[in-house]
Amino acid sequence: MSHISIRDLQKISGEAIGALPGPTPVKSGERTVGLLIPLKAADPDRLAAVLARAERLAKRRDVAADDAALAEFGEVDPVDWSVSAVRALTAKSKA
Repeated sequence: MSHISIRDLQKISGEAIGALPGPTPVKSGERTVGLLIPLKAADPDRLAAVLARAERLAKRRDVAADDAALAEFGEVDPVDWSVSAVRALTAKSKA
């Protein structure tokens, strides 16, 4: 499917949207008025592997060197991607 018309958008199911191969233009006549992007659930095993790798890499970080390198960009919000922090965050979103 190369695009979805605005009229078709009113009739399409959530299941059909999830089955789209990727971002799909929404058109009104010849004009593109939006982009429909199906959201896919993350593979929990793959996510766990990525988080474990991030945790291993984080142990080798030099926080002071990172802060110095990022200083030129102004204030940077540090993000904690540790397994425990991600689990806490995902537990909050499920509650």
